[in-house]
Amino acid sequence: MGLSTVAGLLVLLVSLVSAQDPILNPPTPSTPTNQADRQFRVVYEWNVLDFAYPTEDDRARALYHGAYIPKNVLISDCKPHANRLYVTVPRMLAGVPATLGYFVRPENNGRTDPEIVPFPSWEMNKRGNCSALQFVQGIAIDKYGIMWVVDSGRTETLQRGTNHVTCPPKILLLDLKRNGTVVWRYEFPAEIVPSGVNYLNKIVVDDAFGGFAYITDNSGADPGIVVFSRRLNRAWKVRENNSMRAAQNAVRFAVNGTELNFSIHIDAIALGPYYNPHAQSDLDPQVDPLIGNQNYERNVYYSPLSSYHLYSLPASLLRDPEFVLKASPRDILESVTDYGRKSSQTDGMIMDNQGELYYGLLGEHSIARWDSYTPFTAKNQIVVARDRTHIQWVDGMGFDHEGYIYAITNRLHNFVAGKLRSDEVNFRILRAKTNALSYVETPDNVFNNDVRYKYDGEVDNSLVHYGAGVSSTTPVSSRLETAGVLGFGRSGAASGVGSLLTMVVCSIVAKMLAV
Repeated sequence: MGLSTVAGLLVLLVSLVSAQDPILNPPTPSTPTNQADRQFRVVYEWNVLDFAYPTEDDRARALYHGAYIPKNVLISDCKPHANRLYVTVPRMLAGVPATLGYFVRPENNGRTDPEIVPFPSWEMNKRGNCSALQFVQGIAIDKYGIMWVVDSGRTETLQRGTNHVTCPPKILLLDLKRNGTVVWRYEFPAEIVPSGVNYLNKIVVDDAFGGFAYITDNSGADPGIVVFSRRLNRAWKVRENNSMRAAQNAVRFAVNGTELNFSIHIDAIALGPYYNPHAQSDLDPQVDPLIGNQNYERNVYYSPLSSYHLYSLPASLLRDPEFVLKASPRDILESVTDYGRKSSQTDGMIMDNQGELYYGLLGEHSIARWDSYTPFTAKNQIVVARDRTHIQWVDGMGFDHEGYIYAITNRLHNFVAGKLRSDEVNFRILRAKTNALSYVETPDNVFNNDVRYKYDGEVDNSLVHYGAGVSSTTPVSSRLETAGVLGFGRSGAASGVGSLLTMVVCSIVAKMLAV
């Protein structure tokens, strides 16, 4: 039997495994969703934000010395986990006492304007301590309860002057099951993320091959997607000027009557699902069966804030440092997909585990939804909430384990312009039931089931301070790794028909190659 026939049969068998293996079915919350729950409702709102100081004297001293200036505090991102809602408080102006915190979720707390509790501690939020957190805008929580925290290391980004903190930019992994114990620390090399001029913003995490983070850096000088591999303990940057830089036709827009002129590069980012049920396996014998099954590709969606377009790059490309090192600008450009036009600019964006993308439309005071398995047409971009008062600047978004989506609106347009009024509600967190979970709750598959690189709950003190990781001389997206698509090298037993078919594949291949 010829090799081309073997290749075609392998792809067919992979399709059968994919179609029948129950691990490919995304989990969904069991609680039914009624029409009222689907509507976005305000669960928190603040005129100004406050912090849970140990005593009133501590708060008074912070106010007196300028360590806490209420009008300078703004929330940006939010991620629910267990009974807490974690929020980021970027130090854009002076007087922000903590840059990462939490409060109890609404069903566990009667207050609609709770104080922010610094997380993991006050000490870990100390301004000027480069071992602590200085400027956090984006966070992500993976399905193992690990929070990935991006710290750009620079403070007072909206103020002129010299009294700014400049620390090396870093990423910390905090174990939420151990109240924020640091399990990994990595400082970005200066040639990838330089201190003092970067603007690390949003982050999504991919559990393939031991864990990856994709982070937007919308610095004016060098925008791009920063990729961090936990397994390799290494970072690199992907740049593409056509899709990652601000579009001149989108720098001017208005939010609730405030005219803006923002030239902001790549900002929003989201990670699509592994498995596309509508994709057909390619039975062309010329297609390499090791990489030809598109059902196992995952897209990284992104958009500059100053843009009307939505773009994506394949996650497998971003994960490959060798490709990034050798690729020409044209090579990367040819890998970009331009889905088409949105009706307005976008800051906050998130994908659920069913392939639905939620994103804000800043100029339209709206939140929209798009099924990523359908064309990105105006008809398929559905506005699910619109309100000129309650939806002013949609920023961070997150999903809980009951199927609710949370969205922060923070009037960033007025904050930047110095127009926030303390007698008005400026910050809100909205919530709606979607009956879906976060994109991180994807089914286990051959890419993300490598238990050797999952955090097992034990803290290695050598990792806490130095970030030393498992060394590897093999490119992370090499053909040997990709061969896992066919079922070879799966760690952990698969269940049901999928496991049986996988064994059948191995047996048939062995016999064919022996002929």
